[in-house]
Amino acid sequence: MPADPRQWLPGRHLAWSVLEQAGQMDLSAFENAYRADGKGRRPYDPAMMTGLLLYCYCKGLRSSREIEMATFDDVGARVICGNLHPDHSTVAHFVRRHARAICGLLPESVKACAREGLVSLEVVAGDGTKLKASASKAANVTGEELEAQIAELEELIAAGVAAWVAEQLACDDGDAPGPRAGGGDGPGTGAGGDGTAGRVKAKKTPERAAQTLARRKAARGQLAARQAARSDKEQGKLEARAAELTGRVARKQEAAERAWQAAAGKLEAWEAKAAAGRPPRGRKPWAPDADRDVIRTQAQLAKARAAAAAALAAAPAPDGAALVNTTDWTSRIMPLKKGGFDQLFNVQALATAGRQVIIAIMRHDNPADTEALHPLLEQGRAVLDAAGITAPIVKAAFDTGYASDANFTAAGGAELYVALGRQAGGTGRAGRDPAAMTQSWQDMAARLGTPGGKAVYGRRAATIEPVFAQLTARLGRDLHYRGDMADAELSLWAASHNLLKAIKAATARQARAVLAPAA
Repeated sequence: MPADPRQWLPGRHLAWSVLEQAGQMDLSAFENAYRADGKGRRPYDPAMMTGLLLYCYCKGLRSSREIEMATFDDVGARVICGNLHPDHSTVAHFVRRHARAICGLLPESVKACAREGLVSLEVVAGDGTKLKASASKAANVTGEELEAQIAELEELIAAGVAAWVAEQLACDDGDAPGPRAGGGDGPGTGAGGDGTAGRVKAKKTPERAAQTLARRKAARGQLAARQAARSDKEQGKLEARAAELTGRVARKQEAAERAWQAAAGKLEAWEAKAAAGRPPRGRKPWAPDADRDVIRTQAQLAKARAAAAAALAAAPAPDGAALVNTTDWTSRIMPLKKGGFDQLFNVQALATAGRQVIIAIMRHDNPADTEALHPLLEQGRAVLDAAGITAPIVKAAFDTGYASDANFTAAGGAELYVALGRQAGGTGRAGRDPAAMTQSWQDMAARLGTPGGKAVYGRRAATIEPVFAQLTARLGRDLHYRGDMADAELSLWAASHNLLKAIKAATARQARAVLAPAA
């Protein structure tokens, strides 16, 4: 075989294309993270590490150990690394250290697609899918259990620190701990019986407990944020209910007054006729306080007042049964599409119609998609701005999971096309009675019912659903990183997806350029 690995690859190999695309990316965010004083071990070139990550994700290799082995047995990876072999811990540390810069690879990949003319913002489509988190359902605890674990860890750390201080004081007094009686088999002694291995283990235990405590406190913060969000939502519902009941009280008050006046008028007319010597026909009307209509309307008024008072006095009850996962507190127990539950992320994506370029990808902290619509559009706008694309998103299509009055009435740049029910072949027919819908829903139904609305919504499924199919077929249905690092992993998913689109378009363009003179 040739001594130069570059001779082992054909000219149109993926490795060459990735190197070409990576060479056009702005990687200054990676380079700025390194110190410039020459101290410390020499790092691997961040351009090389970025190219290696993108190449491996394009081929479906995500594990840091798989990436390490690719530098030995994958010729493309060897060429990218120049026959260097960063180990798996180096790869993982690179991702953790440059998580924010890795998130910036998504705008760079969108920029690469724009150079090939793949980014059209006339119509975009969004959707979500559930991906498995790197955590077990068994690691979910309630708030009370979490507080108990935090207290136990704090006690353990305090005891470890006290033991270390006592040991140091004993050493200062010349009373250093010696070998235990019975040789090296006892706890706290090494193989030689000098206690060295035991001290190392005792020293690591508080450190590991501190790391666990930090994770538990982060989980507590996440649970508190969810509880606050739920409390605000419930408070909003209570206030809306109180306003509705207050309006009902006013209507019932008016009805009761009209009934009282009607009963009083009937009695007054009967008595006037009787005083004039012309006794009216029929029996004498009841007094207003005994009239049947007055009694009924006053009862309804009292009931409405009691309901309004109860709604005003009610407060959102804390969700004592809420759970948080201590392994990955940013994930949640969510229902699976085919039944059952698991520890999952609700991953949202926004892609352009036609070329299926991902312009936004994010995690949504809720099994339902409703509240993810506008944050997804906002992230798409931010990614486009970072890529230097100033054109606005014209139209955005979403399925019925995003339908809500708040989404329809919120101010936004894109014109929304959101299904209101089960759509019949994308025809835009709402699956509910138009008379029972609010004005915003009626407007959306009218927009979907036009020929243009039908055409826009008809492109939704062909735009976003193949994106998730391509991502999961190449990269699986689970995330390896936890917490905020999952955002960096998703950015690698989307960047590699876009990069493959740009490489395919560039290859086709170059082939056309070669064939054009011959034609």
